[in-house]
Amino acid sequence: MKKTVLLLLILLLLSACSPDRDTLQKENTADANAAKEKSEQSRNNEEETIPPSSKETADSETSDEDQDEDGDLYALAKIQTVEIPSVYDKEGNFPHNLTQEEYEKLSKEQGIVRYALDDHPIRGITNQGGKVTNVTNLTDALIDIAESRAYQLPDSAVPEAYQLFLQTRADEFANTPDSQYRTWEEATNLERGIMQIVLLIAPSLNDLGYLIENDEFEHPVFPIIQEDFFNLGSPTVLVPGPQTGTDLALFEEMMKMKSMWEELGKFEHPSENKEAFEEVYKTLRSETNNLIVRVNYALTE
Repeated sequence: MKKTVLLLLILLLLSACSPDRDTLQKENTADANAAKEKSEQSRNNEEETIPPSSKETADSETSDEDQDEDGDLYALAKIQTVEIPSVYDKEGNFPHNLTQEEYEKLSKEQGIVRYALDDHPIRGITNQGGKVTNVTNLTDALIDIAESRAYQLPDSAVPEAYQLFLQTRADEFANTPDSQYRTWEEATNLERGIMQIVLLIAPSLNDLGYLIENDEFEHPVFPIIQEDFFNLGSPTVLVPGPQTGTDLALFEEMMKMKSMWEELGKFEHPSENKEAFEEVYKTLRSETNNLIVRVNYALTE
């Protein structure tokens, strides 16, 4: 992702969509058995169905060139993710788990417990009685455990992403020196995960706003964007687990965001109920902007 494009996307997210655009831009604790079942279902159903476009040409046949263009359109419209090693072993279990005691020891030693994407970041944490194991995301990106994909920005985009969150402040923090904010390195997994996912969904939010504004509910990109948000709202997409007091409030906000992503994604026939769909979209956009400000505030703690 080019740095200049990244800046434009987030600026568009924070402001109203431009009507002059010529082209489209672009929980955490889960029940282990349910997560595994969802993942197995996904493996058994490897043929993903691309949402069909309702904007069809009656007289034309689909050529190879048209198919290539459709494939490119689908790829460009998708929220970008990176492939990671499977979070499961051959038996379909999480291979590296922690006891509550082990987790607390790591937390005391490291401050924030963080594993790299290729170091089994999804781990079960078993309570002292050994009866309950909570599946927890211990990295700084949202992870789809069914598809083994992470919502992670490229390293080159991180400094700009952090600065954009740093400068988006409530009035009471307008004169707060940057030195009073925690750095990216000091941010929690959850804070970093939020910064990344907001930047990653910005193109889709802006594209959707453009389509709504121009009454293009039948555009082929529309169902692609909805599919992405529906997937983001899935219980198999795990948000980084909360590890601090401020994380707890942000985690609750992210659970609300996941519900809103799912609601937008599963909204049926938007073209037949445009006003209701637009209200769902506006609510999601507003809450996304509010989330940016909440992260800014959390970084002062």
